[in-house]
Parts: sequence; C-alpha cells; structure tokens
Amino acid sequence: MHYHQVTLILSLIGFAIAFHIWYTKTRNEKLVCYIGKDCNAVIESEHSEHFGVENATWGMIYFIGIFIISVISLLWPETMMLSFFLTSHLIITGAAALVSLYLLVLQAFVVKHFCEYCLASTAIIIAIFLFMAI
Repeated sequence: MHYHQVTLILSLIGFAIAFHIWYTKTRNEKLVCYIGKDCNAVIESEHSEHFGVENATWGMIYFIGIFIISVISLLWPETMMLSFFLTSHLIITGAAALVSLYLLVLQAFVVKHFCEYCLASTAIIIAIFLFMAI
C-alpha cells in the first residue's frame, strides 16, 4: 500500500475522532471515555482551545487538509516530485506532530487527565508525519 493511501485512511479516521469530540462538546454532552478517567476534564480545560479555536476544530481542519493533499498525491503523483509541495507537506505534518506532543504534555502534567480520543488523534498525527518523513 502506498503511503498516500495510508495517510488518506489515517486522515479519515483522525477527522472522525476530531468530529466526535467537537460534536459531543458542542451539544454539551459528556464525552464517554472507556479507558481514561475523565475525557471531559481534558476537552473542557483552558487548554482545549488555542487562538480562540477549539482544538477539535483545528484537528478537523488539519485532517481535511491532509486528506486533500493525499487525494492530490494519489491522482497526480507528479505533484509530490515538486520540492515546494513535498517540503510544505513535511513542514505541516511536522508542526502538527509537535503541537500534538505539546498537547500530550499538557494532558500529562497540567490537566493531569488523559482523553483517549485525544491520544488516538496524537498517535494518528505522529503516524502521518512518520509516513511522510520516511
């Protein structure tokens, strides 16, 4: 399987997770956490948004962007040969991985609760970066 196919699938899964968090939060419902103790402590913390935008919304935007890039790469593989396109993709996925790691540190040391949906999203974002970097 080509890595653009993998990133396409991962971006769809990541979008679904981010959408679930966003949808649950906007409906003022409790986010059901099967593994962690209190996902709501994470998604309702002061760190659940940056620059006035919910982290879940940022996640949806990121995953839509990665999905579009993956579709373009699959339909027109020659675009990945353009250094600008390749470099931009690497910078975007690398920045997203760093932000995700930052949010993971916040969960661990500041909020002191983990959200399994957030952890899954972090894992997907890092996997997308690794697939891109390799």
